[in-house]
Amino acid sequence: MASIAPALVPPHVAAPERRLGRMAFVAAMVRNPLEVLPRAVYEEDFVVAGKAVRPRVWVTSPALVKSVLLDQKDKFRKLTQIRLLGPLLGKGLLTSEGAEWKWQRQAAAPMFRPQELAAFVPSFVRAAEGALARWRVSAPGSIHAVDEDMTRVTFDVIADTVLPSADERFAATVRDSIRSLQRFGGWDILYAQMNLPTWLPRPGMLTARYAVTTLRKAVMKVAQERRGAKLGDDLLARLIAARDPETGRAMDDSQIVDNLLTFYLAGHETTAKALTWTLYLLARSPGWSARLREEIAAVTGGGPVQAQHLDQLVLVQQVVKESMRLYPPVPIMSRQAVAGTMLGEHPVAAGTSVLMPIYAIHRHAARWERPDEFDPERFAPSREISMPRYQYMPFGAGPRICIGMPFAMMESTAILATLLAGARFEWAGQEEPMPIARVTLMPKGGMPMKIGAMG
Repeated sequence: MASIAPALVPPHVAAPERRLGRMAFVAAMVRNPLEVLPRAVYEEDFVVAGKAVRPRVWVTSPALVKSVLLDQKDKFRKLTQIRLLGPLLGKGLLTSEGAEWKWQRQAAAPMFRPQELAAFVPSFVRAAEGALARWRVSAPGSIHAVDEDMTRVTFDVIADTVLPSADERFAATVRDSIRSLQRFGGWDILYAQMNLPTWLPRPGMLTARYAVTTLRKAVMKVAQERRGAKLGDDLLARLIAARDPETGRAMDDSQIVDNLLTFYLAGHETTAKALTWTLYLLARSPGWSARLREEIAAVTGGGPVQAQHLDQLVLVQQVVKESMRLYPPVPIMSRQAVAGTMLGEHPVAAGTSVLMPIYAIHRHAARWERPDEFDPERFAPSREISMPRYQYMPFGAGPRICIGMPFAMMESTAILATLLAGARFEWAGQEEPMPIARVTLMPKGGMPMKIGAMG
């Protein structure tokens, strides 16, 4: 068994030393919303953040988060998230509520049953093998943008399972549009949190509108082409065939686009970021890389990863989970109180914005030993089973937990195992990658690495 090197403390955002003034808060929010998290959210359960335009509180304890997301879910709505993502995702699964949300989730749920997902494992492996093939033909010593490579890999998965009509031109449209939205995303988050009017000018406003229009048109074209074609059994076909059990109505083209974009972004962008951060952590942890390769070889016998192997890749899954603890793909969740209530002993008035900083919850000093260290042993099966449900939430929690969680875990496990069996990864950046929150958690400066073939 390979030895493990001294503990790795990877890059993390330091809490401000003192309360930020108004201008410093605005600058930090635009630059990186994680920089506004006060030290208290890493140490306490309930923190009053101030008023700004509306009252704001940070909630970090598992019990209080559970109260917001489950026990009192009818008193809290996703108003900020809907405002941020609504222009792009319309009224799809992520941005709808009530009966509209329920029937759309029921329509998509069958595709994400474990017995259905097993059939996708060959797609996961092919996508990873495609990346290995592209790396092999590059010059020795070349530096690769692994964050972009993982975006390509997860796009190939989506194109093979959700959007079979997608091609390279479509991929480029999506990539460029998402980059445009991320570039000025800090301003959008600031305006939403401060409840400023949507019409109020802000940097990147026109760029974002163009990106949204371009992206929706591209997906609409795919959906309309499939309307008149023979339907297969992918997610798009199921969405087209779905009927509301209450009214019998089908989704119109706009709703189809809403949900395709939702699954594309939730099942592609987030997984790409999770894999990117995981490969970085392993590049910095040669001992863990060696242990994972030993496990992969023992489980697969040197052959391709198959569905029956996934449950046996225990260490691979532990590393993925620990990576998503340190770098949760969606670092902040929020709800808005629509009625006055109590969270534990704390009164919360109607209109209060309740912020759940997943990034800080995953690093809370009272709930994690050495919270900033990379330690996949936290997720050893014997330890994970005793972990409070609302202490670790890379996929959210409660009734609105990500429907694609099993898909994402199987995909990440199969892709990571395939990549590690075929390549070695060496960090090649000049500065350590700082996590930056947009809608997903991005590495500042990208993720440059040297990639070598396994000897």
